[in-house]
Amino acid sequence: MEIQKNSRQIPKIENYTADKQFNDLMYSYIQEHSYVETINGITSRYFNKMTYQELADVLGATRKTATAHFKHLLDLGLIELDSAKSQKRFKVNVLDSNIASLVPFETLRKINASLSRYAISIYIYLLNRFIANGEAPFSPTLKQLKMFIGISYTSSNNDDIIKDILQILELIGLIDKMNEYDGSKTHIKILKVSNVVKDKNG
Repeated sequence: MEIQKNSRQIPKIENYTADKQFNDLMYSYIQEHSYVETINGITSRYFNKMTYQELADVLGATRKTATAHFKHLLDLGLIELDSAKSQKRFKVNVLDSNIASLVPFETLRKINASLSRYAISIYIYLLNRFIANGEAPFSPTLKQLKMFIGISYTSSNNDDIIKDILQILELIGLIDKMNEYDGSKTHIKILKVSNVVKDKNG
């Protein structure tokens, strides 16, 4: 799969994705609105400081919730305060390829605009399973997907969270899927995962 220009890093391991305080939508928003700057020959990515209320408005959450999620990104080392700029911006730290996937900017922007929390992490899970499977179809279970995002997998009450996300990912052209019946149970089969949102008019 070709790596697209201007891609952004998104965590792909459960140390992050299953962490109850890790908000993938907030982190993806930060990545989407970050920019690159070179200082003394060193290139880094930065994100201009926002108020907690502004972040809350982005997430559709309370100020208290947004504050907790943002501070947790600092605790995880995903971002850090840029002391050289009088605390007016944050540095977005580079992650090792073993713990993060590269998502094209356009794809990230469209997911952020269309989806809710957990969607980014579900997409990352499917993308990496597809690549690991030689870009061939595979069948993830609801339990696997629930475990990856850290929600209960012992109850079917939250099945719709996964199903709704898969439906939206399919609608915007990031996955192709089908339901497969084995004689006793219906399984989800992922036929293809793309890292580019294609323009149907183009």
